[in-house]
Amino acid sequence: MIPLICLLTACQSSADLVEIERRTAVMGTSLEVRLAAADRMEGLRASEAALRAIEAVERRLSTWAEHSELARLNACAPDIPQPLSPALAADLAAAAHWWRATGGAFDPAVGSLVAAWNLRGGGRVPAPRALRAARDAAGFDGLLLEADTATILRPGLSIEEGGFGKGVGLDAALSVLGETGARDVLLDLGGQLALRAWRAPTTIALADPRERSRVCLELTLRSGSVATSGNSERGRATSSGAVGHVLDPRTGRPAPDFGSLSVVAPDATAADCLSTGLFVLGPDAALAFARAHEGIDVIVLEPTAAGLRARASAGLRERLRPTDTALTLEFVTAQTPPPLSPRPDSSRRP
Repeated sequence: MIPLICLLTACQSSADLVEIERRTAVMGTSLEVRLAAADRMEGLRASEAALRAIEAVERRLSTWAEHSELARLNACAPDIPQPLSPALAADLAAAAHWWRATGGAFDPAVGSLVAAWNLRGGGRVPAPRALRAARDAAGFDGLLLEADTATILRPGLSIEEGGFGKGVGLDAALSVLGETGARDVLLDLGGQLALRAWRAPTTIALADPRERSRVCLELTLRSGSVATSGNSERGRATSSGAVGHVLDPRTGRPAPDFGSLSVVAPDATAADCLSTGLFVLGPDAALAFARAHEGIDVIVLEPTAAGLRARASAGLRERLRPTDTALTLEFVTAQTPPPLSPRPDSSRRP
């Protein structure tokens, strides 16, 4: 079984550079670092700097550790402004940007819903009363962000880093690597890729969401980030049936499972946030979003009775190649995007 997205080939560095590969564990998942440098020591120092940058993000954002800065914010009483480090203020501002851009479909303030559905455990279907209480506590409009403070406005509100933490970590690592002599950088953090490869394109595999051992599409990329969402990755089986791990914050329930959705974006935080938010919006709205936002591309993979259907934004026309004869590939041309759907009980939203 392969992830929904993985690396097939990396760019080839010139003969005067040394290639470094490193694999380790961080953020509760695996990290692979590939880069080139003038010599081995320089490459090893650069890879270490990348790892340390991601570890710093983990220490700041992990809600699995009660002493992280984000976990401390979640534990604060409502209506009391809490000071933020510049780094966390920037992280939350980025999350707020994509929350607004997606009309609330991406929303990291779903900790109460994650707990209600027990997505950090074996999964469960919450009782109606428990779901209503969790949904009432959720929502990013329950957090007031100011220049260097955050105030929880609603009891029970809790920020989950799962929808943006990997992207923040990858961007932090790329920023640090930009200050070193590293070249041809490729990072794979738990299946999300971020690269800065200047010489030759990198080939990335997208898996069939029905059968992850089979590659169905290949994407070539020189720089940017690719993130994929799909419930075949981390769904939970319960006595009431399968529970998808991608929650629709507007309803409080798992988003409908249509296959998988990949986002290609210039930075990893955008790709991470949007792979979740656009999966929630669904295939048509996701493709419309890409048409309306320069630099954002989307690939939707949907099983059909005849095989597998792939739809992609037009910006990927020269960069996608089917590898499965049963796959049909369509490129979506520009048209007026439909309005984004707000959360059904959006009266509390500004």
